Amino acid sequence: MNDGGEAGEARRFRPATPADVDRDGNRFEWLKPDGWRESFRALVLDVDDPISGEPRVIGVGRIGRNVAHPDRDLVELEIEEGYRRLGHGTALLRELGSYSDNPLSSKVVPGSERDGFLRAQGAVAYLEVPLLRVDVSADRTARWCAAVRASHDGTARAVPWTELPREQLVDALTDRYAWQHASWSPTASREVLRTEVGEEFYEESVHEHSWAVLRGGEITALADLYSADKGEDEDEGRDEDEGARVGRHREGALEAIDASAPTARADVALCLAALLEGLRELGTETVDFDNHPTDPHAAPLLATLRRTEVDPVHLVEIPNGLTALLRDVP
Repeated sequence: MNDGGEAGEARRFRPATPADVDRDGNRFEWLKPDGWRESFRALVLDVDDPISGEPRVIGVGRIGRNVAHPDRDLVELEIEEGYRRLGHGTALLRELGSYSDNPLSSKVVPGSERDGFLRAQGAVAYLEVPLLRVDVSADRTARWCAAVRASHDGTARAVPWTELPREQLVDALTDRYAWQHASWSPTASREVLRTEVGEEFYEESVHEHSWAVLRGGEITALADLYSADKGEDEDEGRDEDEGARVGRHREGALEAIDASAPTARADVALCLAALLEGLRELGTETVDFDNHPTDPHAAPLLATLRRTEVDPVHLVEIPNGLTALLRDVP
């Protein structure tokens, strides 16, 4: 397809091919062949090279359905650095948007060039999410955990995931995810969410160092641990030393299964203390929590620990369909 804009007489969009990936994959992070994933489209933008006159790929983009959050479609795009600020990015974004009527969503680092570009298209942040890096090795962290245990009423207990059935954990992960996102990014049906989120989180977590709090046999809180780098874990899994396998830096998440339960805050605290104590014994130095500032129990509890905000990102919605129509009203 050609874009007839003044700055883009020779601008062309077409589905990305495996040949494009082989030739230009080293230049573009987001380049994939069209149809590489169900319900996703992948496009390239090319123009005539001013020197050789041959077509040159200067931009790539992809759009697809967010299975867990069907009210927004995922979009990513890149423009070669020497061709930016010439309208190519705007043209590619609108071409991608023509494949959907849903609003589009993406992640940006605040203040980045990408952030500025999407803001110029009318993007708005619907959640600001920093990773909270907790100092596991600090003496105060050990005192914090001791204070949690001393304040708990003793009617619940924390156990590692290895002591619980897979199905029970998958159900709890699904329930937790659904209510955590309900207010700012509504989810698909529970049946879909269980497969796309519950089972995936269960498979990716480090079971022997993830924790659950039980009351009367029911899970009331979860603290899940993940590898900070999947490639790193593949190698570390061959180490005999358990502390080396878990590593000095890890990523986790936690919250209650029923946010409205009267014991939710105390149970999340107990779950977090169990996770931190276990990691401390293994020599882990820090753990990054991929939680949300909207989490009613985890957020205020993490704020009482020694922590640092790292790698902040904004989840942004980009106008498309109805919102694009309203954006462009003269």
